Amino acid sequence: MNSNSKKPDPAAQRGPRATSQRTRDRILGAALRLFNEQGTAVVSTNHIAAETGISPGNLYYHFGDKQEIIRALHTRYAAAHERRWEPGQQAEENLGTLLENVTASMALAWEYRFFEREILALLRADPELRASYQEVYERRLGEWLAFGEQLVTQGMLHRPRPPRSLRDLVLAIWLIATNWVAFLDVTGDAQDPAQVAKGADLILVVLDSYLTSEARRELGVSGA
Repeated sequence: MNSNSKKPDPAAQRGPRATSQRTRDRILGAALRLFNEQGTAVVSTNHIAAETGISPGNLYYHFGDKQEIIRALHTRYAAAHERRWEPGQQAEENLGTLLENVTASMALAWEYRFFEREILALLRADPELRASYQEVYERRLGEWLAFGEQLVTQGMLHRPRPPRSLRDLVLAIWLIATNWVAFLDVTGDAQDPAQVAKGADLILVVLDSYLTSEARRELGVSGA
């Protein structure tokens, strides 16, 4: 091998990739804003390109169509929920994590509210997105169930009385968390972050009767 031959410059190689990633990020940010404000049906790739400040051709270099943009946003939404529900060894720490994550889930629902409003229609229209959603659902429900089992073991949470199960309780919480924004879209104001945040209160209402006396003392809840 010629010792004088030049090796590829890693920094030079990173430059175009970094620029490309920044453009992708800008496209996704613009799409998220438009989808949240107007809904996916009326927003075209041309609208997204204009909002991003690039040509439609440049957008198509990064994303083949609008569905691909929606899938990429769903991937980001799912990633924002990852690794939040790993139970710790200390009961009080897990109770704090529970309250923090309930609040955070509603903040994320607001950030990606177009998904929450339109999820059924989006899943029906795109089998690839549906498969991704199903995988995320099964994984996250399993994480929630494992977290709940840890709270039961630590004496912070009562199991539901048979024939109901802890899985039933977790599923009820899932349904509230993932349908609250859609409910507001019909009955309230899904564009009001304060109303979206109230979904956390509903989750805590469901959990309230399952908290043990020790959990109530740790949380400072009346009726302990």
